[in-house]
Amino acid sequence: MAISHPIAIYNAENNVEAQLLCAFFDQNGIEAHPTLDESLVGFWSFGVLPEIHKPQVWVDKSNVEAAQSLLGEYEQQKRRRQSTLSAEQIITAGSIDVVCEECGAITKFPLSKDGTTQDCSYCGAFVDVGDDPFDWAVADS
Repeated sequence: MAISHPIAIYNAENNVEAQLLCAFFDQNGIEAHPTLDESLVGFWSFGVLPEIHKPQVWVDKSNVEAAQSLLGEYEQQKRRRQSTLSAEQIITAGSIDVVCEECGAITKFPLSKDGTTQDCSYCGAFVDVGDDPFDWAVADS
């Protein structure tokens, strides 16, 4: 069945999230289609520039209310998953992911920043990147 009155219901972080959200809607009886961004516009050496790479999820106008209810559930699960990450970082592929203790957002830093204190790119709070070089001082007395 085709969507006769399409409405963009969600701006995804990336193409994968858009496709996963469409599958989530489909599993719950709502037809959804992603608009994927496959252009190279907005890409640079450190990833994707914000607000340029915006894949979207589209549903029919008649399904907006049901889709918004499911989006609330999706966002709640997404926040829960992010908050269950340790307050430490996850080191992946040349970068360090740091969870801000103030706002809970995840910021990527290059490995060269390991052991330093930086600003959260979302709220501006101080975050410790990588291993704390002074942790050894709290050894058993």
